Amino acid sequence: MLKISEMAKLANTTRRTLIFYDQEGIFKPEYKTKAGYRYYDYSQLYDLLFILGLKSLDMSLEEVKKIKSQSYEIPTSQLLSTQTKIENKIQELVNIQTVINKKMENQKVTENFALYQPTVQTRRKTLFWCSRQSISCTEEEVAQLFSEFYQHLDSLAIMDTTQSGFLTNLSVHKPDEYAEASFRILKEIVTTKKHILTPTIEKKAGLYATILVENNIIGIHQGLTKLKKFCVKNNLKTENNLWQLNANNTLIETGSSQYGWLEFAII
Repeated sequence: MLKISEMAKLANTTRRTLIFYDQEGIFKPEYKTKAGYRYYDYSQLYDLLFILGLKSLDMSLEEVKKIKSQSYEIPTSQLLSTQTKIENKIQELVNIQTVINKKMENQKVTENFALYQPTVQTRRKTLFWCSRQSISCTEEEVAQLFSEFYQHLDSLAIMDTTQSGFLTNLSVHKPDEYAEASFRILKEIVTTKKHILTPTIEKKAGLYATILVENNIIGIHQGLTKLKKFCVKNNLKTENNLWQLNANNTLIETGSSQYGWLEFAII
């Protein structure tokens, strides 16, 4: 027979979990000595793995006990409920995997560009969810708008900071007006089961005057000043909308990542 530590290792769980399951009457050892030592039969492994599987779906102890006590006569409604939980868990893991893959891809892209070097880049068409337009540009306003906006989105949306950011009403020729310009918060639209009643906006495909900057007031102002000189020197006419998109993984403040792209669509 298996000692408790051996059974725990075989099932990839802990000794403490097996003691707890025994005390709760969910999974008992085949034999327990008068001194309290627990021993298990190999055939019990499959029952234990089933229980651990149910717990991984965030089922309560009472739900697990109910399924266990019903043996093979489990109502169809309960099976369907469990099946739905499994499907939701799978979808959640797929979404997390997608977010991680996108983070890795965008990190590689960012590493290939130098900071504060204006370039012309081809951008794909992208659809964004967008917030209402800001009234002021205070930290309080940004935080309130950010909270209000993300409450309407999927719970995983906040994890994916890439292809999110701001759309600011600003001319490339007026970098000094950035701090007072009104803006909207943006988040790229992704496939989701949740029906989201949030306005959308399209960033059209085409050529953009772009620059990678540090996402703080000094870095953004420096980037905008360089973009102005770049567009004047190369006689580039641009739309009066600044697309400010996060370029890496972690939000540091006011909805921005450490580095970001500043982009103006070329007319």
